[in-house]
Amino acid sequence: MAYLSLYRKYRSQTFEEILGQEHVTTTLGNAIRDGRVAHSYLFTGPRGTGKTSTARVLAKALNCEKGPTPTPCGVCDSCVAISEGSSLDVIEMDAASHSKVDDTREILAGVSLATAGGRTKIYVIDEVHMLSTASFNALLKTLEEPPPHVVFVLATTEAHAVLPTIVSRTQRFDFRRIPAEVLERHLGEIAKLENIDIEPDALALVARSSDGSARDALSTLDQLASFGGHVSVVDAETLLGRRSEDLLVDLFDAIAAADVGKVFSAIGTFVAQGTDMRQLALDCLEHARSLLLLKSAPDAEVLLDVPTEDRPGLLLQAEAFTPGHVVRILDLLGKAIVEMRNAPNHRLLLEVALVRSAAPETDPSANGLLGRIERLERRLGIESDNAPAASPPAQAPAPRSTPQRAPAPSPTPTETRPPSETPTPTAARPRKAAPASTPSARNDAVARAEPEDKAAPAPQPVAETAPPAPVGEIGLGHVRDAWHVTLQEVNKRSKRVGALLNPSRPVAFDETITVEVQSEFHRDTMSEGKNSSLLADALHAALGIRVPISFVARGHDSEPHVAPPVESLAEVEDTTATDSDDPIELVRQGLGGEVVEEVGREG
Repeated sequence: MAYLSLYRKYRSQTFEEILGQEHVTTTLGNAIRDGRVAHSYLFTGPRGTGKTSTARVLAKALNCEKGPTPTPCGVCDSCVAISEGSSLDVIEMDAASHSKVDDTREILAGVSLATAGGRTKIYVIDEVHMLSTASFNALLKTLEEPPPHVVFVLATTEAHAVLPTIVSRTQRFDFRRIPAEVLERHLGEIAKLENIDIEPDALALVARSSDGSARDALSTLDQLASFGGHVSVVDAETLLGRRSEDLLVDLFDAIAAADVGKVFSAIGTFVAQGTDMRQLALDCLEHARSLLLLKSAPDAEVLLDVPTEDRPGLLLQAEAFTPGHVVRILDLLGKAIVEMRNAPNHRLLLEVALVRSAAPETDPSANGLLGRIERLERRLGIESDNAPAASPPAQAPAPRSTPQRAPAPSPTPTETRPPSETPTPTAARPRKAAPASTPSARNDAVARAEPEDKAAPAPQPVAETAPPAPVGEIGLGHVRDAWHVTLQEVNKRSKRVGALLNPSRPVAFDETITVEVQSEFHRDTMSEGKNSSLLADALHAALGIRVPISFVARGHDSEPHVAPPVESLAEVEDTTATDSDDPIELVRQGLGGEVVEEVGREG
């Protein structure tokens, strides 16, 4: 007897054996049990997810001698004939090779005839999107009102290519990619039945590489079984190569790091695996789209067409890109794909597009200029968010950090707050009462900044502002009451950090505020200095206190993860009032320049 491939030998024979499509099999089983079977169905989804197998199980359920039943026996003449593909009441047509209108009319000629012994005649049209427009039109009337003993099942991987008039006459079921853990468990069971000695890590690699397709996974297992003896993970890697998704992550890591050499190496790895360059460009386009979605709309992860196990890594990689950078990558890749239609060397076009994505200075177009400007703006933006410990010399500018001020002591009724400590826009540059100061004068003023317990210069009267509450008067209840406002402040500053804190809640306040987040990943990410400082700033804006913050993962941590400490007032340069928002001062310190003369500037 000829050898039978594993994916044919272990094809699902009941609804319970269909992998990962419970939303389909449960609905169909209930419809059969309640006598509500429709006259036509549209099964759509990725390859190898069980569309044709489900159609055959539906045919057995309708024609079983014990049925109609959602659990066909599998041993009666009708069930056996359908399983072997010899039933005269189940007519399967491959639309890819029978797309002409004459082929469709020939199939439809037998619709009005009685069954050959079963209750129902089932027409299964695979890859129905390949039918011509004339064939679709010939199918319309019969599909809308078939005889009562006929059921149509249309299967396709491209539902968008099916005419809307056809879709409206069917009940549509969307098949999903099978989760990797489900495939891994299924492969392990089949390996035991077939006496295939294979490592669990190799099975996991096969499951991930199959991209949710049971047929692809079983075909790969069939190949590995031919290695003979013990099959290791090295054997699986030799056969499969590295996953394309992992290679794409490496490629975009190189782009984020502006490493042109690694960009060429990553493309060379794809070429060595025989990847088509135009398809690689399309995969890069989809990967960049996922990064843009995570960067711009982190709450819309449901729109990602990415396996669950790959999402944490993708979320982490998105941190290395700005939305502008990703949009520029999408633009360059889109133009390269269009040019590939008439160009003989697809690899060169893709390499040029990705090199320009990684190094804007290699792009002479306006896009390259925008990339260089964005890089400069990003550097200046990072520097302006970090205040220096001291005024830097012109030739060696030091990175700046955001001034983080400790809560000032409550003033007496006769005291007023100095303009430099008043968070009102009018107090940002108190220069109208005095002549414009020179840069050296401003630097001297910064150097003479004194701690809060020393006498401050006589302030000019300003509108009364409620002082921040001392930390000692604030308790956990106050923090919880102000948490909603704090999260709103976080979202104003960073949508990404706001998403990391949704949901979150303060659970303890004992010199340190302990915040509970939803997972270990969120805990580790929020414990980074930049993210925790942003939350500390938002809490200060909402409640007027600045205290250390630690994070715990819900249901995982016994000890909180403490974020890096927030700098005290004495350690931070006091540039809140005059310099941190002054664009000239930002450019001077960011580029190491010197202001020669200021003409006509007023506060």
